[in-house]
Amino acid sequence: METGKNKLKSYCFGQTKQEELSSSAHLLIESEVDQLSFSIIDQKANQCIGLCSFPISQSLGNSERREVIQSIMSSNDIINYPFSKRQLLVSSRECVFVPEEIFKKEEQDYYIRSSFESDYGGKVFSHAIPSLNNYLVYKIPDWLLSLVEDKLSGTIVSHSSSYLAEALYRSSIKSEEATVHVHFKRSFFELFIFNKGKMMFYNSFSFQTSEDIAYFIMYALKQWDMESNGLTVSGIFDANSDELYWLKKYAGEIKEFSVDNLLPYPAAIEKPGRYINLLNPSFCE
Repeated sequence: METGKNKLKSYCFGQTKQEELSSSAHLLIESEVDQLSFSIIDQKANQCIGLCSFPISQSLGNSERREVIQSIMSSNDIINYPFSKRQLLVSSRECVFVPEEIFKKEEQDYYIRSSFESDYGGKVFSHAIPSLNNYLVYKIPDWLLSLVEDKLSGTIVSHSSSYLAEALYRSSIKSEEATVHVHFKRSFFELFIFNKGKMMFYNSFSFQTSEDIAYFIMYALKQWDMESNGLTVSGIFDANSDELYWLKKYAGEIKEFSVDNLLPYPAAIEKPGRYINLLNPSFCE
């Protein structure tokens, strides 16, 4: 299928047809700058039974992006299937974690404005993450909110970073040492530092080169006076990616985020770390 100058391609794994779904199926959609993906979660079986990903050009403007996403939704009947629950995860840099002891809802717009310069309209949201004693404050652009209202009525909208942080929290409480995790997107990465279940640091960084990646991460570790004994990664880069050459040189061992911390998923998915937010066990609770 073709929309404007963009051919709509898809990569699907597992059960992605309506007749294969159970009444307990939950649809989880993630909107990223370079793709729209969805996973189908069987909440009773506690597993991901199907996943599809649709690449989107990063160069598109908001109106073109909306058109492409709308075409994806219109051409996939499964998105309109009566799931027990539908949830949209927005993945963007525009989010901040605020400790609950200083969080004030009336200042949530300020938290975003003081950290990011935005040249588009949008609405700021926040929600509590009790396990982290933090609130996540984030902004969603108007065009995406209107698209959800038009095409995904009744869908819960949230930010992907909150669920990623919870997955890392669960992993860190099993470790006796501080853990460092990096989640890579197409044009930025998120850096988390946990110590025995407590989130010590979070920030996101735009990057263009492998040197940028190494510099920002090593600088953050130095600021926290941490010796790097290695770290885990997820997202578009895996532990063997050439883009992590300089990081490997200075940060020590790099490992994939353990699949033991993810939902069971279709065997055809070769790189589950790419879809870490869509395979989060939190969605079966």
